[in-house]
Amino acid sequence: MATALDAIKSTYPAQYYGVVASGGTSLSAVYDVWTATDLRGATINVLGLVAASAMAPLTDAQWTLAQVASVSGLLTVPVSGLVVQYPDRFYCDKNAPCAVYDMWAFSSPPSVPAIGDLYAITASEYADRQTNYREQYYDTATGKLADYVAPVVVATLTEQATAALSTARTYVSNNYTMLNETTPDAWVTYLKGLMAIANGTDTTSTALPGVPMASNTASA
Repeated sequence: MATALDAIKSTYPAQYYGVVASGGTSLSAVYDVWTATDLRGATINVLGLVAASAMAPLTDAQWTLAQVASVSGLLTVPVSGLVVQYPDRFYCDKNAPCAVYDMWAFSSPPSVPAIGDLYAITASEYADRQTNYREQYYDTATGKLADYVAPVVVATLTEQATAALSTARTYVSNNYTMLNETTPDAWVTYLKGLMAIANGTDTTSTALPGVPMASNTASA
């Protein structure tokens, strides 16, 4: 013998539904029709609902996601027609390090970032990022967020020569030029060597020339 629940299931086969707000871009309410309750567990009048064909069906996972409190205190589930946009709610972008988003927590339905520019993440990953902030990226191999460690950038020989040249010029100026002392030949040779690498004249060297009077330079 058919029960009242059987009748409800026949009329609303998806169990979870969202009522589309005026304007048609978001949901005004989300219900578990089979148990006649809303997100807070309050009882609803199933007989007063519009037809299932006029509501947005939600998956079990989306019903669970809708119950997660947002940092903003808002719940704006964006829809297009009767289809939930950003169906996984929590996302990160494809940058490294990445930003994370709760796409159901805006004051109005979001349209950016585009879903194609995002990776879905879990509610727990999003929450962890909010309470324990650090730079992360989406590891496509594991399908999870991972802590981001910036790659070590090794300066090119030209960049090293440019930096060393600035230091050497300061040393020579302070220890010789400003005192009207003659710059030692070793320092002149060193400066010229750095200049050649820095300006691109020297294209064969693979290391900087040795610093003259290294011990004096260290104390300068």
